[in-house]
Amino acid sequence: MDGNEFSLTIGNLLETAADNSPNQIISYKGKENYTYRKFYERVNSLARALVELGVRKGDRIGFIDWDTNRFMEAYYAVPMSGATLHTVNIRYTPELIFYTMQHAEDKVVFVRDEFLPILERAAEAFDFVEKWVIYSESGKFKTILPNSYNYDDLINGKHNAQLPPADENDVATTFYTSGTTGLPKGVSFTQRQLILHTLGAAASLSNQPVNLGSTDVMMPLVPMFHVHSWGVPYIALMKGMKYVLPGKYDVLEILKTIKSQGVTVSLMVPTILYMLVSHPEARNYLEGANLRVVIGGSALPRGLAEKARQLGIQTTTGYGMSETCPILTISTFTSEVQKLPEAEQFDYRLKAGVPIGMVNLKVVDKTGKSVPKDGKTIGEIIAKAPWLTNGYVKDEENTKKLWKDGWMHTGDLGTLDQRGYLSVVDREKDAVKSGGEFIPTLIIEDAISTCKGVREVAVIGKAHPKWGERPVAYVSSEPDLKGSDINKHLEMLVESGKIAKFWIPDEYIFVKEFAKTSTGKIDKKVLREMLSSSQ
Repeated sequence: MDGNEFSLTIGNLLETAADNSPNQIISYKGKENYTYRKFYERVNSLARALVELGVRKGDRIGFIDWDTNRFMEAYYAVPMSGATLHTVNIRYTPELIFYTMQHAEDKVVFVRDEFLPILERAAEAFDFVEKWVIYSESGKFKTILPNSYNYDDLINGKHNAQLPPADENDVATTFYTSGTTGLPKGVSFTQRQLILHTLGAAASLSNQPVNLGSTDVMMPLVPMFHVHSWGVPYIALMKGMKYVLPGKYDVLEILKTIKSQGVTVSLMVPTILYMLVSHPEARNYLEGANLRVVIGGSALPRGLAEKARQLGIQTTTGYGMSETCPILTISTFTSEVQKLPEAEQFDYRLKAGVPIGMVNLKVVDKTGKSVPKDGKTIGEIIAKAPWLTNGYVKDEENTKKLWKDGWMHTGDLGTLDQRGYLSVVDREKDAVKSGGEFIPTLIIEDAISTCKGVREVAVIGKAHPKWGERPVAYVSSEPDLKGSDINKHLEMLVESGKIAKFWIPDEYIFVKEFAKTSTGKIDKKVLREMLSSSQ
């Protein structure tokens, strides 16, 4: 028996999923359904078509689309062809889309027809792209892009090309960070890393309270261009679950799909959860759904978690970043936490969680020494795991900073409690440094979120002549809420010992809505620019 035949590859994951659950469904918005077996056949056809187009090992293949079944097919077909899938961030500006595609050196690019105008306006600049593959749900499109092919013609054609021998060390994916500071940085991952991440994440997500199983219906609301949609397109098939793809995000359509498809598990950033639970028709679609949601990308505010719980949504939190594939921790219950009262368990749901299998995680001070596990002492989060990116694409300087002393330095600040649960309290660059002390903005944001009338909140630092910096809170709220109302709420939390009085913001600035990053997080860079221009 050839051991390489059963190596840690995307193709082997798909083959075993199709063998074990051949009749399970992958559904696009509940309107276009494939069995795992049919999906396997389509993926193989697409992979062979790529080889016949001249794609060779190591080529980068760009993909520009919403969260569709076609994008899902590329998740598997591109690595199986030996190439590297570049998931292009469609929420970038056109200039950044061009920059990342050029930086990645995309040779073939798949593009949904509605994105053609963005590319056609600068068609000559994309001279590094040798072939374009276009998909249209109507089946009809026109384009001025040269060397263009129809996606459906490719996948439905007869292809005799042989796929290259699978190698688990081939680079399978590349994508770019959200670019909140400077130009986006590229990261990449091998097939082996993706499979190991899938194994570790699937095992941890099987624990309480997520309790992920083959009878669940999964619809992630994490863009497929972003960090492998948190690995769910691989995890779900390994688990043999029904998988629902939402297409372009529309809150009402998502709510309808949750109900019509019986979705039981989803993953999303807090902003998406807020949009769902705040929709006027949320109760009609979410009550009784028994939906479990894993939150990542940024901290889950207690107020939002409580609002979700009122609709029957059980939330759990995870932590990771683009460079970590992404999952490092999930707030699943250890045997000790499982025995706690429900109210205390709810507190643990809001923590970033415990490291999943094969993750070595530390919180360290500036000398690299681990801080006490007291839930109070703040340090930088550093990690090791077999699926962390080896470095930034074409960027040795930032790669060295990322992997200082053999550990990945996240740039995030956190604490560990006596049970080993991580709490992320800030990004190192976001922390407010006041009077020589860190004021953890995520904790203040969490406290403000529990004030009645608050919708969303973000805290940043403002220069102060005495203290160096003082916190300022930007708040989206109900019309009648005032800063004094929030102050009174925070003062009660001070009296109960939950926050320090020194942490209460000096100023509240009310906004109608927040600018968001390409991955749905509140863009604090924009807030800092607003604050700077007002001074």
